[in-house]
Amino acid sequence: MVGLIVRAACASLRYVPMHEVSGPPQLRGCGSDCSVHCLRAFRTAPPASSSSRGLRTASSSPRADAASRSTATCALSLPRSRRCFLTHARRDVVWEALPLAKGGAKVYAPTGERPLLEDVASYWQAYYSEGRFHDYAEQSSRILAEPLRVDERVSGDFALFDGALPVRVLETPGYTRKSVTYLFEVEGKRLAATGDLIWGDGKIHDLFSLQDAIPEANVRGYHGYAARAADVINSLRKLQAEKPDMLLPARGPLITNPEEAIGKLIARMQTLFQAYYKTDALRWYWGDDNLRLRASRVLSDAAVEWMPMANELREIPPRWMHKFNTSRLIVSDDGPAFLIDCGTDQVMQQIEDLRSRGVFTKIEGIFVTHFHDDHTDRVQAMADKCDCPVYSGPETADILERPGAYQMPAMTDIPIADVRVLQEGEKLAWHEYTFTYTYVPGQAVYHGGLKMERSDGEKLFFVGDSFSPSGLDDYCLQNRHFLHPNLGHYRCLRIIRESDPAYWLVNQHIEPVFRYSPEQLDFMEQTLEAKQAAVADLVPWEDPNFGLDEQWARLYPYGRQAQAGEPLEMWAVVFNHANEPRTFTFTPHAPEGWQVEPVTLTVEPRQEGRAAMRVTPAATGLTVVTADVSMGDRILPQWAETLIEVH
Repeated sequence: MVGLIVRAACASLRYVPMHEVSGPPQLRGCGSDCSVHCLRAFRTAPPASSSSRGLRTASSSPRADAASRSTATCALSLPRSRRCFLTHARRDVVWEALPLAKGGAKVYAPTGERPLLEDVASYWQAYYSEGRFHDYAEQSSRILAEPLRVDERVSGDFALFDGALPVRVLETPGYTRKSVTYLFEVEGKRLAATGDLIWGDGKIHDLFSLQDAIPEANVRGYHGYAARAADVINSLRKLQAEKPDMLLPARGPLITNPEEAIGKLIARMQTLFQAYYKTDALRWYWGDDNLRLRASRVLSDAAVEWMPMANELREIPPRWMHKFNTSRLIVSDDGPAFLIDCGTDQVMQQIEDLRSRGVFTKIEGIFVTHFHDDHTDRVQAMADKCDCPVYSGPETADILERPGAYQMPAMTDIPIADVRVLQEGEKLAWHEYTFTYTYVPGQAVYHGGLKMERSDGEKLFFVGDSFSPSGLDDYCLQNRHFLHPNLGHYRCLRIIRESDPAYWLVNQHIEPVFRYSPEQLDFMEQTLEAKQAAVADLVPWEDPNFGLDEQWARLYPYGRQAQAGEPLEMWAVVFNHANEPRTFTFTPHAPEGWQVEPVTLTVEPRQEGRAAMRVTPAATGLTVVTADVSMGDRILPQWAETLIEVH
């Protein structure tokens, strides 16, 4: 958000943070990760001395530390009016425009993001009923809970000439699809209000916001790992050509060395993607040329030194294992079968055809590797048809039973009842097979694996979707890939290393089973370390995983129904990625008449914690309850959300 414009006769200008400016309370900075700054003209100002002439900067809100100082809104002094310029539509930045608009400010916003500001009721109704399930677009839902009037739409040909301070628009997509930058001059200094395009000395606020489709490579948003990084780089180069003297970002400190900061951000982005594409699982599915096309968007002509394919492939499956789409059917010698995942009607029909031909007699159990709809949509139907139990690990049981309580990609909308939980290392003896459960948080944080040993010595390790012969399935940031020791793919690689090398890895999507060499396991682990270091340089958080994990602070359940006037309980949930205990406060925002109180919780390092919040809804209808999340001096306005349909 770029700003408020206040009319005054100008003698000279100086840069002042909003918290130093007198005036109505709604014009003051919030002192958070998104505080307000302004450029203000004074009717009577002393002549500038040679030592103070020109633009002067001041620190932002005293409540924000160096990691969260912000220039989210910038007010420009122009005659007769107040104007609020928005660089994009993200709620955690533009929330502060609401009181400005209600106070009479004229609001300008990017043409392409106007619907996300004005028609929020339609957005939320569609998202609650359908959009949050089977979502493969992976666009942020940090949209305002109430509409914001937009008075004028802006795009690349927009220019405002009103008085002595013209404003020009530069289209700079990246952090969002249709973001813009506002350009203006003050006392000969070229200033650019850049939104979230860049943070501080060559960083960006987070990576998960960049997830998107790559149409030219036929890649949808789910598979587009931080795909708008290419747009960020292109926009930075476009901004660089304007030769600004100072950047006013939406969050973070003022940038007084734009050329250097822009160069650092581009280089850091390229360093990350050089590492990412080395172990790209999608290379197995789509080939080398597709990988080169995706990589070239960020790396230009730079070559990628990718890992060789797994050199042990078993193309012909054993006679007792059958693959249908993302399902595997294990058949015992005496007739019954055990199913792993079930996502479509076609799979159910194929399995029934196999049974009718006498290949097996009945299904006696189903194991679910993870929550994605292509693995779960027909699990309950199959369990009902076969009258058999459904198994999973403790990490996935709740999301399978209550999918509507979570906001995750490719989410099924069909709950699975009475999941039987297998604890870490628990064994399940079934005919001539022994299954052993282990947590495998590779492709997603809610993801389990199943080791299988057959009495004749055959050994398979069902890893869900976590690996392919070309590497790591970590393309969707919204799946929550943690780069911590003993979590994420680090944990998965350790489990493979410590397992009997006779195990074949089974990916539910891939016909051949495969094994990695010790050298390939080393290569993948070293690549994880390189990615972790690259992200640490790229995002302004004390641990890089805060910039990778969109759901580190959330409200649970995500979606629910309630009765007006009847208290209900929800939870503030935090995964503390820091290496020390941290205290977090959730301050909720609900409509008038609702009763809800803030809650504070302390969470141990690299652990998840939760604290109960009591809520009493008021008016009926769909309501979006948001919450500010604070961590020390850092405040993230309206960062978390929950959707409550009140009857």
